[in-house]
Amino acid sequence: MDSIESLNHSFSTTIDRSFKQRRLRRSHCNYFQGDRSFTDSICRECNSFIKLSSSMAQIPNLDNAPINLTALREQSKKDLFTILNNIRGKKCLVIDQKLSGSLALIVQTSQLREYNVELRYLSTEPVETECGKVVYLVRAQLDLMKTISSQIQNDISKGLQREYFVYFVPRRVVDCEKIFEEEKIHHLLTIGEYPLYTIPLDEDVLSFELDLAYRDFHVDGDASSLWHIAKSIHKLESSFGVIPNVRAKGKASVRVADILDRMQVEDPIISSDVGPPEINTLILLDRE
Repeated sequence: MDSIESLNHSFSTTIDRSFKQRRLRRSHCNYFQGDRSFTDSICRECNSFIKLSSSMAQIPNLDNAPINLTALREQSKKDLFTILNNIRGKKCLVIDQKLSGSLALIVQTSQLREYNVELRYLSTEPVETECGKVVYLVRAQLDLMKTISSQIQNDISKGLQREYFVYFVPRRVVDCEKIFEEEKIHHLLTIGEYPLYTIPLDEDVLSFELDLAYRDFHVDGDASSLWHIAKSIHKLESSFGVIPNVRAKGKASVRVADILDRMQVEDPIISSDVGPPEINTLILLDRE
């Protein structure tokens, strides 16, 4: 009983400390929009309206993490740099506003500019840039596809000739590409993926960045977020070894565990390739 109480105390302490840090770090700071000193934001966790200094959008120190989260973050950074490096010349990177906070925890704007990048936020307004290449970095949301389509059609109506690239975070979705086909711009696009599944928020906190997962599954009956969670864990296992003990409580958690098992069968992680597991136990709990 004492050990259980000790575990509960440790768990609640970690949640409390991490929550306080996330209130500062994860409030959708407009990190990528110019060099303004302050930005207004809505805090995702507590829904309070706050004003943040841009200097607070700092990449967290992960030196004391129990596993090598720095390597995880560096791989995400490398994947993004590879995308940008493969698009030659000056380009305008148009970022989904919901992704700005996540990217701010991985890469600095100064590093992006080293890749000849001009930064913009995705909005309903046309993209104002002199760049001949426009790169969209977006979540797979249908409304965003319509916004992108509208912007490209606006360019065409003005006689602008540009190359367009759309990178889905973390993976491409057929329904989104159908929007491009319906809007008759699919042939103008180079489409890819930026596999950003997990964000280290702190040395002991990882985020899947799934704000709407609870509503999607329990209200809309959309289980795609469960696949996303399982895929994120599977990617962690590819770096830190196959987790030997998985415990799940709740309908959604059990489904995540089942999907994870199927992934290991279909895309097996060979223990001899990654070494002994660094994570001994995974506990999945439903928010109910």
